[in-house]
Amino acid sequence: MSQEPIEVTILSREGCHLCEVVAKMARRLQQDLPCRIREIDIAADTALLARYGNRVPVVLIEQVEALAGKVMERDLRQAIKKARWRRPVSRILSRLRETLKRG
Repeated sequence: MSQEPIEVTILSREGCHLCEVVAKMARRLQQDLPCRIREIDIAADTALLARYGNRVPVVLIEQVEALAGKVMERDLRQAIKKARWRRPVSRILSRLRETLKRG
């Protein structure tokens, strides 16, 4: 049973080096973790620009702010895994696998 990919949104600004690094990390993690990546330039949205200003990159996982600024790949990986675990189906399948292993 496959589940929907986790939605990872990267709020960024044009020319932001850290934003580019986070986007590359997220694309790399897609190979291991099912996630859908969206990049949004906050300069195109006045509400986002007012809210985040120069505080980019900001990573939203399932529309909840998870990380900001200098993001490490291990932190991004952990945040995506936590989001998967919060989904009821993931918890149920994980417990089922453990029960089957025990016999």
